[in-house]
Amino acid sequence: MAIDGINNSVQYVDDNYNPYNLSTEDFLKIYTTLLQNQDPTQPMDVNQMIQLNYELEQIQFMNQLEETLQTLINTQQLTFITQASNLIGKTVVFKENYITNPQAQYVLISDSNYSNVEIQIVNVDTGQVVKTINTDLQQGENDLDTSFLPAGTYAVNVYYNGQPLQNVQLGQKDTVLYVSLVNNQPVLGTNFGEKSLNDILYISS
Repeated sequence: MAIDGINNSVQYVDDNYNPYNLSTEDFLKIYTTLLQNQDPTQPMDVNQMIQLNYELEQIQFMNQLEETLQTLINTQQLTFITQASNLIGKTVVFKENYITNPQAQYVLISDSNYSNVEIQIVNVDTGQVVKTINTDLQQGENDLDTSFLPAGTYAVNVYYNGQPLQNVQLGQKDTVLYVSLVNNQPVLGTNFGEKSLNDILYISS
């Protein structure tokens, strides 16, 4: 049965076709075809054609650059995820600015050995020194007992010969239990919350 009004011509479209991925050979074919079919009374502007090809090449270059950068980003993310996964079950010290959970295990990371330092634990809300500890610091990890503190936020100041020690960092020591992804970045789950890889100060075991 004949059906009127339907054009019998069929156009096939290549799903993988990219109009910006134009090779020099493709450009020459298009250019030659345009020359063959141009109107003699209105010759084609060669400079405009060359400029168009240049713009297409720039678009192609930017697309390839974007793909390369995305590949690098994916590779870097995979590396971070692998590094994070290798920390599961290990005890890690994470950088902290304050004591926020006195029941957690806190340490001081020192760059050198210091004799008879003074450690002040200060209530951030009141500004009062709640405890002063005189002790020696060893290079590396030094335990800091905070179990006696009530709930609150505390700063830790360390002094040596009356001067603040700038190279002593407060840290929280915990075991990595799991790894999750937040905004495509690996996050380490511990007993006292989730931590970033960037917060790692020291890997104990």
